[in-house]
Amino acid sequence: MFSSTKRGLVAGALVPMFLLASCGGGDSAEGAAGVEEFVTIGTGGTGGAYYPIGGAMGSMLAREIDGVNSGTAETTGGSVENLQLLGRGDVTLAMAMNDAVYNAVNGEGDFDQPLDVCTIGVMYPNILQVVTTEDAGISSFQDFTGKNVSVGDAGSATELMFQNVVETLGMSFDDFGKAQHLPFDAQTTAIRNNQLDVGAWVVAPGASSIQDLASSEDIKVVPLDQASLDKVTSEYPYYIATELEAGTYDGQDGAVPVAATWNSLLMSKSANQDFVADVTRAVHENVDELAEAQPAAGEIAPENVEDAVAPVCEGSMRYFEEAGVEIPEEVRPN
Repeated sequence: MFSSTKRGLVAGALVPMFLLASCGGGDSAEGAAGVEEFVTIGTGGTGGAYYPIGGAMGSMLAREIDGVNSGTAETTGGSVENLQLLGRGDVTLAMAMNDAVYNAVNGEGDFDQPLDVCTIGVMYPNILQVVTTEDAGISSFQDFTGKNVSVGDAGSATELMFQNVVETLGMSFDDFGKAQHLPFDAQTTAIRNNQLDVGAWVVAPGASSIQDLASSEDIKVVPLDQASLDKVTSEYPYYIATELEAGTYDGQDGAVPVAATWNSLLMSKSANQDFVADVTRAVHENVDELAEAQPAAGEIAPENVEDAVAPVCEGSMRYFEEAGVEIPEEVRPN
């Protein structure tokens, strides 16, 4: 607990984007000392990890920071949309994968110009989990040719990472029999109903929508061999090689080699930096609470900020310096 705290005020809620829009949720109001009374957090679909973490974070911020009356998690298309919303000032915080963050701060990919956003923390790695069923006859990415594949929600970081990996391996979405843009829960339903051969998820291990699919189907997470991982991580320095641990899902008996990227938590450079400092401290000092909503949040730690790709917020620097974290020169506030 820190100086600007309170108890017993309104907790956060999980609110879909269209409801927030209908009640003016996209416009943040600032109270005393630049504190936003109504904090909004860009998350993702309900079947991923961002959404429950954002809900718990909203509740926690409403309790911990004096002047914050409510904190809401907005359902969105994921990282790219979250960053666009943050750039327009339509959300207070954004969760986003580092590949999308890199593009946002450099004005590349889906971003026509650089966004003035900054990092308040780096959370946990998101893993590219490309899921099929055992009877689909798919053993590698090369087997996607001619198959019905969902590449993730349109404009999401799942789509971005999956496309980057596929193209690095010398393929494209045009090689698929049909490339669809489905949200996570819809991918689960379509695979279960034999309407889809492959679905792409870029999420934390143990995603609820994949767990749901594994409860009724013999699933397979498609591996990347070492040569493929070497190509991907050489081409994109914000991607890392890792493993999906055995037993993450029902029937998944062995570890699966996969690619991953860190998730960052960001705010606008124009936000009041005293408020940013308080948000940074609250997030890092209430990790256990966030992990109760989604275990992946338990990996949030101050030292993770060394893997940031967007500059660290000036207000956040105060907390990290107190915590004794060395911030790389290339991501110090500019």
